[in-house]
Amino acid sequence: MLALIALGGCNRSAAPDTSPEASTPGVTSGVESTPTAGADAAPAEAVDDGDFRSTPIVPTRTAYLKTQAEGARVNLRSQPTTQAGARGYGLGGDQITLLRLAEGEGGFSWYYVKFAQSGAEGWVRGDFIDTTGQAANPTPETAPGTNPEISTGPCGESNRPAAFFETKSFTIHLCQTPKGLSYIGINKASNETLTTDDVHEDQGTYIAINGNYQYHINDKTLAVYQVTSGSYTQIESEDVVRHVRFSN
Repeated sequence: MLALIALGGCNRSAAPDTSPEASTPGVTSGVESTPTAGADAAPAEAVDDGDFRSTPIVPTRTAYLKTQAEGARVNLRSQPTTQAGARGYGLGGDQITLLRLAEGEGGFSWYYVKFAQSGAEGWVRGDFIDTTGQAANPTPETAPGTNPEISTGPCGESNRPAAFFETKSFTIHLCQTPKGLSYIGINKASNETLTTDDVHEDQGTYIAINGNYQYHINDKTLAVYQVTSGSYTQIESEDVVRHVRFSN
């Protein structure tokens, strides 16, 4: 029965740290945005960067991504705002080069960075960057842009990924859209897809409704219920083998 009923949600295009993306505005992570080579060097001039103005970091600086939770992911954005599309993701300990600095969304400092391993470029918020010279939360996983499963997906560039779950039979994506959550479930065997926008979250469990069926997914279990006259009958259950929750 479950093989015919997939849930709906969002893609894993890029993902961030699972910690809240909300710290003190104006964090600069100790990076100077003006030249340090020579007393007579002129400050770098700010330039227009889309809807924002950015300042080149001269000389460029090496830094690392940092996260509050092991395995958490940090989105690489096309603009210095969480509303911009995600180009990929980074992990705690990834080495980056800081190229430009901007005061982005909400007054936060954002850095335009380049990843040492993949060469991917984009914007990362300052509170996810460590300039102490030591990698934080090192991980053997790849840098942004190197994992095709994450770089694109059913959420699309106009929506952001909220969560991803995988069971033996399904991959499930939760997407944050302008109208709310969307739920996309893909059957691994048949590639059949079910999408529903009737989704809400209750104490860490996403509940997606499609007619008389409800799909309850959290970090441990996917459960499918048939609802008849207010009575719930569980018709299938699978353990979650992998999950990611995105913060930005």
